Order: sequence, then C-alpha cells, then structure tokens
Amino acid sequence: MQTVLRALFTLLGLMPLPALRMLGLVLGALLVRLPNRYRTITRLHLLRCLPDIPASERLQIERSSLIASAQAIFEAPAIWFGPLARRQRWIVASPEQLAIIRDAQRPGHGVIMLTPHQGAWELASFFCAQIAPITVLYKPQKGAADTVIRDGRARGAKVTPVPTTGAGVKALLAALKAGDMVGILPDHDPPEGSGTVFAPLFGIPANTMDLVTKLAARTGAPVLYVIAERRPWAQGFRFHVLTAPSGIADPQHGPAALNAGLETCIRLLPSQYWWSYRRYRRRPVGEAGFYHPNA
Repeated sequence: MQTVLRALFTLLGLMPLPALRMLGLVLGALLVRLPNRYRTITRLHLLRCLPDIPASERLQIERSSLIASAQAIFEAPAIWFGPLARRQRWIVASPEQLAIIRDAQRPGHGVIMLTPHQGAWELASFFCAQIAPITVLYKPQKGAADTVIRDGRARGAKVTPVPTTGAGVKALLAALKAGDMVGILPDHDPPEGSGTVFAPLFGIPANTMDLVTKLAARTGAPVLYVIAERRPWAQGFRFHVLTAPSGIADPQHGPAALNAGLETCIRLLPSQYWWSYRRYRRRPVGEAGFYHPNA
C-alpha cells in the first residue's frame, strides 16, 4: 500500500500547477454546490466569527475557502514529491520577509514559526528552511500514509518532522536551544490531556494549545507567523511573515495572544483559510455544543 500511495503522490506531484489547481477547482465547486458537512461548518463559522461583514461577502468567502481547501489537497503532492527546482521557485522570499526573520534570530535563540491552515500551508516549512534548519510538529497519520507524507515533508530540505508526542516536544525544545527554527500549526483543536486552555478566538472560547507559550517562555525564542498565499491563475505563491502579539510567552495570557495573532492572519486572507475544520468541537464545561448534529 505504501508503494502504491507513494507512486500516486509522485504522479500527482509531476503534474503542472495549473492542472492541479483545476482539479481542486472542480472538487471545490462540488463542495460549494452540493449539500455537505464542510459547507455547513464553513457557513456556521463565518456567521459566528465574522458577523460584522455583509452576508454577500461571507458567501463569497465561503465559496473561495472551499475551493482553496480542495486546491491545497491537490497541491500537497507537488510540494512533497514534485521537481525540487520548481518548488524552489515557489519559495522565494522578499528582502522584507528575510529581514523580519533574521532580526528574530538572536544568537543562542531559535525562532518559533506558526503556520495556520491557510493558503498552501505545506509550503511554509520549506520557505523557512531556506534560512535555517526547521523542526516541524505534525500529527501522525494512520497506516501507510504516515511514512509517505513524513518523507515528503522532509524531502530535499533541512526540514525534520517530529510527531505530536512527548518525544516530539523534546525535539522542538532541543532545536530551539540549538538556535534552529521550529514549526507548529497553531489552530488545531488539541486532544484532551495534551496541555490546553480555553482562549478567545473571534470572541468564542476555543480549546487552545499552551505549547507555544511554554516553549517561548522557557527558551526566550521569538514567535512569528508565516502564510503561503496562493496567487491567482496558477502564478505561484506569495509569503507573509508577521510578528506575534506581545505577551505570547506569558503563562496567563499567552494562548489568548496566540489566538489574537491567528485572527490577524485569518483576516488578512479569509478566503484561503480552512473554515471547514471543526475548531470549536471541544467546549468549556457546561457550555452547549457549537455545531449542529449533522455538522
């Protein structure tokens, strides 16, 4: 099974970017037109999280987000297993972005890079690896997919994927102490017992990891957000690097600061955010469920 999956990903990875995006457009158009849980969840999130914008604008974001999420699925094999020279052309940094990252690289301290599920998030670690080695935290997949995806995430770059386990967290800490980067997806709904608190995200309590706060407090590492924006008409990608809000290393206010930075990223590019993910699945004790039974 692993051999078949690797061959399939490699075949998809060799396809031109316009063709991959067209496949994502077709799948996304089906999600837009046909009743499905992803559309239901996206619509609910936009209504609750962005109530201040016109309904027509929310509808446009809904459509664009579903298409963008589908395109991210088809782009991933190209990022993992496509020609390395092509991927290198996709991850060119501007002088302004390089300056932000290099200013954060103080001697003896690593940098924590946070990548929301937005745009081509699988490309962000390779973008960062141009500047310094990066250790990225990932959720292990089931079966043969885990090895194939892990290999793709490390291919041809100074990127080391580590699982969301105690050993993985130790690897992040060691990388920061060595002066390297670490990469974390900050917008998961973490499982119980993994170190979480409820902090506001668009004014709604969200189960939020405290790992970033603990790493920043223990190592003094600065925190940045990086977004790989998908440019129109298969023109490639544009990167955004943002500094985290102050207080992200504070044990009491850090998770709220993390979510405030995440909000800034999402509002910058709402049409490419993964709105169909059930971010508010876990609720504070005594609070009613967020989602409808069929969502």
